[in-house]
Amino acid sequence: MIVIDANILCYYLDQSTKEHRYVKPKVDEIIGNGEEILTNTIIWMEVSHYLYKVSDMPREELKHKIKKLMRLSTMAIESFDLSNLDASIDELSTSWQKPIGGRDATIVAMMKKNHTIKILTHDKAFKTLGLEVLDPIPDGG
Repeated sequence: MIVIDANILCYYLDQSTKEHRYVKPKVDEIIGNGEEILTNTIIWMEVSHYLYKVSDMPREELKHKIKKLMRLSTMAIESFDLSNLDASIDELSTSWQKPIGGRDATIVAMMKKNHTIKILTHDKAFKTLGLEVLDPIPDGG
């Protein structure tokens, strides 16, 4: 099981980003291998917001691409309920100086709940938490 962070999903879906060429092969490999992908509703809202704000892709096509990826048979999307909010606040209270923010705290809490430590992200903050961080984008890329 691997978590894919919002920044990776944004780069994957938007070919106009310079990071797309690094991210696409890795995400395609994960999808092709049938590895379970763990996300949450917060990640998908962040992806949608960012892409609708910056992408030049026609909105209907963008919506279709987002929803198609969300519906992969290997894509698990955890709902953000009060129990997850409570766990995320607990995580934030101990990790905020590492530094992670509120959205990242929801990811770390979800990872702990699901007993996974592997995350595909370009966010360096996750490296300070003892997680297995996979970053397909080379430094300076």
